[in-house]
Amino acid sequence: MPLLKPLAELSRHHQLSDYITAISWSPVGNTLAVTSGAGEVLLLHNDSDLLLQDGSSSSIDSIAFSADGQWLAAGGQAGQIHLWLMATEKALAPKTLMGDSAWIDRLQWHPHRNLLAFNRGKKVQIWDVDRAEMLTSLELGHQVQDIGWSPDGQHIAVVANTLIHIWQIPQWHQSLYQWELIAPAMSLSWSPGGAYLATANQDQSVSILTWSKVSLVNQVPTAEDDLPTLIRGFPGKIRQLAWADVPDSERSPILAAATREYVAMSTLLPNADWQSWILESHTASVLDIAFQHQTGLLASLSEDGWVILWQAAIEAAQMLNGAKDGFSCLAWHSTGKYLAAGGQQGEVLVWSVGLENENDEGGHD
Repeated sequence: MPLLKPLAELSRHHQLSDYITAISWSPVGNTLAVTSGAGEVLLLHNDSDLLLQDGSSSSIDSIAFSADGQWLAAGGQAGQIHLWLMATEKALAPKTLMGDSAWIDRLQWHPHRNLLAFNRGKKVQIWDVDRAEMLTSLELGHQVQDIGWSPDGQHIAVVANTLIHIWQIPQWHQSLYQWELIAPAMSLSWSPGGAYLATANQDQSVSILTWSKVSLVNQVPTAEDDLPTLIRGFPGKIRQLAWADVPDSERSPILAAATREYVAMSTLLPNADWQSWILESHTASVLDIAFQHQTGLLASLSEDGWVILWQAAIEAAQMLNGAKDGFSCLAWHSTGKYLAAGGQQGEVLVWSVGLENENDEGGHD
């Protein structure tokens, strides 16, 4: 029997000097931004590359393109935000937003407007790039752990200790909702349509809020179904959450959680409860996970030096390598045609993914 064509084939390899801390695809065209622990910022576009920033003593830990692809933002150890205005696949000289020395490791663009939210210690600041001014500075009682705009752009959620603060835009004077958790949260993730908001918690649990019931978080619940869902039993720290962007995802959402050397899957069955299963083929900590857009194909990446593609988030279809000392982060292109991953020794790899072969099983890369 002939060997079936693999799902993914390596199409690009690049090398930076240090651990790859973050990668991000532009929503326009085929441009990938990469950052490293040495402070490098690299743009890869088709067969060309452009080093926007050389290595320094300060790491760059977060990077993202604006929704229209016109701006690229990066933040890190120095407590500064660097903004590049993109001109085709190149970038103009950066603008720098100075601040205190608070480490910036979370930044996120509004899904429709050029508003950039980022953390500064116990604050979340929102910069209006088009007007070149600070829109607001939100004060929290504890260190900010994560930030997330709702997919419709109407709300922003912020994690600070055991509280999830949710503001309605542009009413910045006071958070509209405060969702209190049993344990401090480390990260949050909106489902693709905004129907659910999940948090990864320090007590090795996941909390899931149904957005249609968000108004009940400030009230005494009258029924058990009004309470957010709490999923326990994870074997270790939850390093990453990822929602599947698939048809019927509001009625039957699928959530993946990276924990130890496993990927723990959960799905809500209609007229039933959350059901779980485990994906286990990695032999070291899974650091990042992401679903291919509009499919159930899941990529998981580990310190063991493998990226595994899971067909329908159930069966391992292909294993990819190329980072001998382990991978660090990954990202899908918005078309689903490319998968990029960073390595712990500065490797940057891009695979081309054949969408027409989504239901095939592949061999090893």
